[in-house]
Amino acid sequence: MDLSKPPDAFCPQCEDFLCGACQNHHKVAKLLISHQTISIVEYMKLPTFIKNVNIKCADHENIFEFYCKTHDNLCCKQCLITSHNDCNEITLIEDLLSMSALQKTSALNDIEQILKCLSTNIHTAIDDRKRHLDEIQQQKDNLLGKIKEKREEINNLLDLLEKSLLQELSEVEKESSQKMEMVIKELEERSSIIIQLQSDIALMKCCTSNFQIFMGVREMTEHVSSAEKHIKSICKGSLNNVTIECIFNDQLNTFIENINTLGKIEMTTIKSEISFSWADDKTAQLYTPRKKARPFKDIQVELVHRINTRGHVTGCVILPTGKILLTDYNYSILIYDKNGGFETRINVESSHAFSLAVVDETTVVISAGGWEKNLVLLDFNSGNIIKEIPMMSDWCYGVSVQNGSYIVSTNIGIQILSTPLEGVTNIMTLSGDNGNDSYIASCQNCIIHSDYNSDSITCLNFKCELLWTYKDPTLRKPCGITVDSDSNIYVAGSASNNIVLISPDGANAKPLLDSSHGILDPRAIYFDKKENVLLVSNYQGSAFVYAVS
Repeated sequence: MDLSKPPDAFCPQCEDFLCGACQNHHKVAKLLISHQTISIVEYMKLPTFIKNVNIKCADHENIFEFYCKTHDNLCCKQCLITSHNDCNEITLIEDLLSMSALQKTSALNDIEQILKCLSTNIHTAIDDRKRHLDEIQQQKDNLLGKIKEKREEINNLLDLLEKSLLQELSEVEKESSQKMEMVIKELEERSSIIIQLQSDIALMKCCTSNFQIFMGVREMTEHVSSAEKHIKSICKGSLNNVTIECIFNDQLNTFIENINTLGKIEMTTIKSEISFSWADDKTAQLYTPRKKARPFKDIQVELVHRINTRGHVTGCVILPTGKILLTDYNYSILIYDKNGGFETRINVESSHAFSLAVVDETTVVISAGGWEKNLVLLDFNSGNIIKEIPMMSDWCYGVSVQNGSYIVSTNIGIQILSTPLEGVTNIMTLSGDNGNDSYIASCQNCIIHSDYNSDSITCLNFKCELLWTYKDPTLRKPCGITVDSDSNIYVAGSASNNIVLISPDGANAKPLLDSSHGILDPRAIYFDKKENVLLVSNYQGSAFVYAVS
């Protein structure tokens, strides 16, 4: 290379920069004809770790010719003698580099796929954290409202107690003042009498005879004696001083001394149910074939068994144990064993039991439909209600559980509820569409809603952005909806008496079951991802369990 000229290319095999003239010589030299040069612009774009690759041994300055699998090291000839003489897994680097272009591309594609999974997981986690940030802000707003309500409650109580105490003070002061004013009035009247008697005595001294004085003194003495007696009685019993005091309730003093805070803000951590797709979940090494999803068009179902149901079934789930739970839209839950045998009925007095979803190994959440405005958490082992979640003025229909939150179809739209603290519920309205008699299914990144009133299926992300809508005359009055492991959607058409399968993107659909299979007014449907089983229940009479393949 001419050091006076700037380089135009780089040879990875030679690890040398080439000017234009040297590059031409490089191309025609017989020993170098297999070398492939790259432009200096492309070289500058290479990752640093690639540019730093050295083909020579740092210890012996010889070119690497061998690879030791035992020590995972590149070796030169001298390395073999000095450091790897006893190693049995020595391979020529030329043999490693002689893999086909297809193998090289496959290896890079596998690494690229891993990076793609990582990128997807990062964005999934970011979206989840942003959504949770919104939830935390709403939790804060709800708590601010509750703190304000509690403060107003305390203020109203103190105002009421203060008003009562001030009224009592006013009454005591008024009563005491009235008594004193009566005493003053009486004393003033006696004072007038005394003044009149004093005037009479002055006149008697200067204007009457001794006989008149003698007779007048007797009369005067009686008046004076009566006045004195009356004044003494007043002075003895009516001149007591009054001291008005306020003795505060001892409990109030205790309250002031012991209550140092209005409350306490607590934070509990609930494990997120967000799912990630890791490359090592799918493959033990880069070259292991990955499991492919079932082709949509090839999905078929086969009847396993039929269940004779009771009541009016509007919701269903399959528990991790294999037991089947059905909601009888008459305040009860029906429990069947995994073979369809009836076990028991649990009465749920506080909920009409429209739909339900599995929360964990022992708990389901139940919606009340168009009767009670609440959700109910039920321990299905004991039959006890764990908690009731009021929904204010909203009727609750379809319900799903995702990432520790409850997704509910209500009469004012789709709502997401989280319960981070005991007694505290955060509600976020995702969609304002009428959700009467409609159902909900969810997966990691989206919510699928069966709109009973418009005969349509809609798919939204958690930002309330519409992803797609499906509507077809073959699907009428859609009710129950569920999702399989590959995000395929199964919908129960109550008026069309069928089960329709819809692709994850909403672009394709096909009938799966109809009235010829006994599907008559189906309302409830559930896909068991663990066992690959589909549960379908008619409103009355029968439910069916199908194996999906």
